[in-house]
Amino acid sequence: MSTTRRGFLLATGTTLAAAGLAACAPRTDPRPSATPSAEGPADLEPVFASAFAATGMAGCAIRVRHAGEVWRSTAGVADRRSGDPYPADAYVRIASITKTYTATVVLRMVDEGMLTLDDALERFVPGIPNGAEITVRQLLAMQSGIFDFTADERFVRAFTDDPTMAWSLDDTVAVILRNEPLFAPGAQVAYCDSNYALLGAIAERLDGAPLHEIVAARVVSPLGLPHTYYPTETGIRMPHPTPYVPELTADGAFDPSTSPRVVVELNPAVPAGAGAMISTLEDVSAWGDELVDGTLLSAQTQRERLRTTRFTGQTLDFGYGLGVTNFNEYLGHDGAIFGFSSVVLTRPATGTQIAIVGNESTNSTTPTLTIAVAIIDAIDPSQGTSP
Repeated sequence: MSTTRRGFLLATGTTLAAAGLAACAPRTDPRPSATPSAEGPADLEPVFASAFAATGMAGCAIRVRHAGEVWRSTAGVADRRSGDPYPADAYVRIASITKTYTATVVLRMVDEGMLTLDDALERFVPGIPNGAEITVRQLLAMQSGIFDFTADERFVRAFTDDPTMAWSLDDTVAVILRNEPLFAPGAQVAYCDSNYALLGAIAERLDGAPLHEIVAARVVSPLGLPHTYYPTETGIRMPHPTPYVPELTADGAFDPSTSPRVVVELNPAVPAGAGAMISTLEDVSAWGDELVDGTLLSAQTQRERLRTTRFTGQTLDFGYGLGVTNFNEYLGHDGAIFGFSSVVLTRPATGTQIAIVGNESTNSTTPTLTIAVAIIDAIDPSQGTSP
């Protein structure tokens, strides 16, 4: 469904199911490289192939664990000009999956007594509207009401024109300040990147180190995730696929009549704690298990993390906890940033997990989530979008 993430949040019922498989027109490509290659059971291949084709993405890799088996596949291309197949071990920007790392850092600090979930934002980042009432918990749970800086039209134009533009927390705050709050703290649940830029700043002010070092020391290193990092430069480690940014049609689909632009370089200070990180499919899968197992957190804090509230206006069981999304009983997160889309969803009761990464997206489209929903509908229909 390469509708935007906000469009996904507004979709309901069978409308979501239909949008998930049909919103993205496939892009015409003269090379036949979009035929998926798989290892493991073949019964998921037609579902994956159909959902992938509907997104219009250049390429992607998928890992599904279900009923005691692990199934992997790739589809499409790493580069549209060369036609090289999509590499399963490629580095990708995981975008908003970064939020789950930032949240884990903050929750570990809660366990260590460095702050509490009820502390006010004003204590750490003064001057934000309603900052004396907004709590750390509300930032984590998408309930702050702060304006989402990535929805500001001036920001969107500037970031689209130059993804490497100079940026700092002060710039994010300036965007927040020139827009009115969206609602009173705690009154709604609405997705907002500003929350996690501010949470990253809170972590830095408590720890005294930059966020990339904090994430490495408190999360990545303890878990032994060898291919996951918070970048400090604009590039991506090799190997990585060519990242494509498509034009969108009026209904949010990838426009097959236009050529996508390539965006390799991106300033990580722009998404910061809301979306800067880079990883691989296997590490994303391992991280998905940690999100539901919570080995880095106390049992009480892990329970708090996984307690979700439905997004305002959403009729599906689709909501947000403390840095984690739920889709029915599946828990995890998706990510969208120029050139890359990613998702990991795990159902704790059964161990079923879907992890997908791909190399075509705008800053807000959700093609890998489209595919994940199609897979859930196929293998776990009680947890899917069917009525």
